[in-house]
Amino acid sequence: MAQKTMLIAAAVLGLTLGAAGCNRQESSSEVREDVAEAQQDANEDVAEQQADAVASADDSLEDRAEADYDVAIAKADGDRKVADEACEALSGDAQENCKKQAEEQYESAKATAQAELDAARTGGAATDPTVTTPSTGDSAGTATPTTEGTTGN
Repeated sequence: MAQKTMLIAAAVLGLTLGAAGCNRQESSSEVREDVAEAQQDANEDVAEQQADAVASADDSLEDRAEADYDVAIAKADGDRKVADEACEALSGDAQENCKKQAEEQYESAKATAQAELDAARTGGAATDPTVTTPSTGDSAGTATPTTEGTTGN
């Protein structure tokens, strides 16, 4: 019986210490290093996806849309990783809320990228109102920015 009690106590202690370590605040120098590393990794991932997108410039509209999607996902993932590392400067609930917000922004960016990909696949309207398709705008399907409110300077 004493052995069971010791085992339970050890398990509770291990879980308590493990949970405390999850929201442990890192030093500002650790956070700076981790954020810089995450930014570097994110920049490399986005650059790689952008290179792939440029390589697919002569491909079909769907291939280009998929390449744009990959770039958007790489950027969103990098932004999330950088934000997660920055959250390490906080502790407890503040850190947990920070990470939750970073995850929500990531999910939102993924949903936007998916919606844009789906629209490109179905020939639907783009989510950006300044971008037109050949069926609704100019014959080249390029962006047609407005000049309302400009002074011509």
